[in-house]
Amino acid sequence: MKTLIGALALGLGGTAALADTTIDSMSDQQLRNMVLELKGEVDSLRAEQNNDWLTERRAEEIRGLVSDVMADADTRSSLQGSGLAAGYNKGFYIGTADGNWLMKMNGQIQVRWHFNRVDEQPDAYGFEIRRAKLKFSGHVIDPSWQYKLTVVSNRQTVQFAGANQNANVFIEDAYINKNFDNGMYFRAGQYKVPFLREELVSSTRQLAVDRSMINNAFTWTRSQGLMLGWKNDGMKIEAMYGEGPNNINSQITNNNGRQSLTARGEFLFGDESDWSMFKGFNAKNTDGKMGFMLGAAIGWFNSRSPGTIEYGNGDVQRSVSWTVDGTLAGDGWQLFSYFVWSDGKDRTLSGTPRRDTQDSWGWVVQGGVLLADDFELFARYELGHIKDGTTNNVLTSGGLPNDDLSALTVGFNWFMNDNVKMTMDWGYAFDPVTDGGVAPTSADYTTSGTGWRDSQGEDGEWMLRAQLQLIF
Repeated sequence: MKTLIGALALGLGGTAALADTTIDSMSDQQLRNMVLELKGEVDSLRAEQNNDWLTERRAEEIRGLVSDVMADADTRSSLQGSGLAAGYNKGFYIGTADGNWLMKMNGQIQVRWHFNRVDEQPDAYGFEIRRAKLKFSGHVIDPSWQYKLTVVSNRQTVQFAGANQNANVFIEDAYINKNFDNGMYFRAGQYKVPFLREELVSSTRQLAVDRSMINNAFTWTRSQGLMLGWKNDGMKIEAMYGEGPNNINSQITNNNGRQSLTARGEFLFGDESDWSMFKGFNAKNTDGKMGFMLGAAIGWFNSRSPGTIEYGNGDVQRSVSWTVDGTLAGDGWQLFSYFVWSDGKDRTLSGTPRRDTQDSWGWVVQGGVLLADDFELFARYELGHIKDGTTNNVLTSGGLPNDDLSALTVGFNWFMNDNVKMTMDWGYAFDPVTDGGVAPTSADYTTSGTGWRDSQGEDGEWMLRAQLQLIF
């Protein structure tokens, strides 16, 4: 035993104790102490070896990380000689490093379910893809030359004689915008007409599942034309020359003689007011600040070509209209209201042109309040009225009906995250909902887009809607 321990001690280099005495002369206790000392030295050597191994492993990982970063940098720089930047910032983007060229891509999907009930009619219910859009925007040459292109898939619609029109893809927005240093800008192409604020607010930022029936009757939607605008920190003014309401993707030959003028102004009040507060109708947009925005617009169109335009108060060839709106936003709440009026002339009834004039108006008030950071309750009331049509200030034969509208909508928004929103609402119409057209002559309150349908003289129509929206 002593011989074995001595060999082990000599093999490890020896100790001071071995320098002064031999193994044979040591006691058992001395030998035990030596073994403990040798064990401590062995453990120390093992620890040093492990530290060296860890250091080498870290060095290998760092070398691999540096190699990956260099490879990624080489890949980015190889895309273009001057270098490109790419990533996500409220949309996927790719652009040059100097900022002179940029393309940004956004998308929107709305999946909707609704249930509609009208007395004396079968219930209507089911699912649909209400909106599916891809939006491309950015600038070329320098940030002042901007563009936008929106590609949309529409839904299958029922046509005459029971025939269905299949869903297809079409262009919704397509314009070129030039910004100047003094706050002015010029736009040419196809875009939303500067008239009703409810229409101008994106469908991604609406309060309820969809816009109101009043908006459907009086909106200009999109048109083709030219617009000149000016904007600063507290005021925005836009004026457009175009081809009338709801006129997209049309040819010159189909619009011969159609022309329109619209102008809109918006004004901010309050020390905390800024434009970002009024991008949408949700109380979540207020960001704890308080402010007020006042808006007003006027529109006129004239169509000398055959046929009429369904707008505001029936099928007309000429119309003048105006609107005024106000939006008050506070900490966790927002209130919005507007009034719109229209006067139409040269209505065509049963194919016979008549010098008729007919007034109509609509009013909407809505508001939402946050119960939590991600949950909002809202309500909306809308009222519409259409006067009897007249010829030379005399009622037409038999007169035309006064088509009134009164409807209430209540619901909630659940903001699951910054890109996903769940909305559910319930609407009730106190008056019959009419489908417009020439018999009877009235605004087109109904629309497949909102889910309201012609109640055929019955009041009490109600509807339940639920929608899941994803944007990127």
